[in-house]
Amino acid sequence: DQLVREAGPLFQRYVFGQPGGTPSFVTGWLLKRHGYGTHFGSLRHTNAALVLEDLIDRGVPVVVEIGANKVGPWTLWGQHSIVLVGYSDPYTDAHHVEQHEYYFVDAQYPPNAAFDIATNDVDRDGDGVPERYPGNRTIACDAFFNQFPTGIYYPVFPSQQEHDAWMQQRLASPSRQSVFGALKEALITGTTDRWRG
Repeated sequence: DQLVREAGPLFQRYVFGQPGGTPSFVTGWLLKRHGYGTHFGSLRHTNAALVLEDLIDRGVPVVVEIGANKVGPWTLWGQHSIVLVGYSDPYTDAHHVEQHEYYFVDAQYPPNAAFDIATNDVDRDGDGVPERYPGNRTIACDAFFNQFPTGIYYPVFPSQQEHDAWMQQRLASPSRQSVFGALKEALITGTTDRWRG
C-alpha cells in the first residue's frame, strides 16, 4: 500500500481498458527511493534464465513484469509485477513428469483469496508431507517465459554500489544510442541487457 501511495497518479489498475498499467519506470524509481540498488532493464535479447538464476543464486530477489500492455502493435510495459525469490533444479515429480519451476511472491495470488505465503507448500514427491517452497506462487519455467514477453526486470540489491558491480561483471556494456533510443529505454522498454557471464 505504501508503494501504491508513493506512485500516486502513476499507479493505475486499468490502462486502455486492460488490467495493469503502472508505467514500468515507476517501479525502478520506487525501489531506488527506498535505497535499493536496481535498474529498469529488459532481458528480451539474451538468455533470461541465466540472468535471473544468477541473481537468485546471489540471494538477490528480482521484480519481473508478466503479461503485456499493448497499444496497437506496440508493447508498452508489462501488466503485473511479481517478485522472483527462487527456482528449482530440474526434477521428476511423483507422476514421473520432468519439472523446472520458478517461485514468486505475488500479492494478487491466488485470485479472489487471501494472500498466504504457505500456498506454495505442496506435496510434490507424493510422500504425504508438503515440501516448503519460497514465495506463494509457483510457475513452471516454460509457462513463466511465455508470460514474460517484455523481459522487464529489476534486480533488488541492498545498495546501488552492489548492483553496479554485478552489472559490470555480468552484463555486456550497453552500446551508444540516439537521444530517442535512450529516452525509449528510460521510459518504455528498459535497457537492453545482454548476459556475458
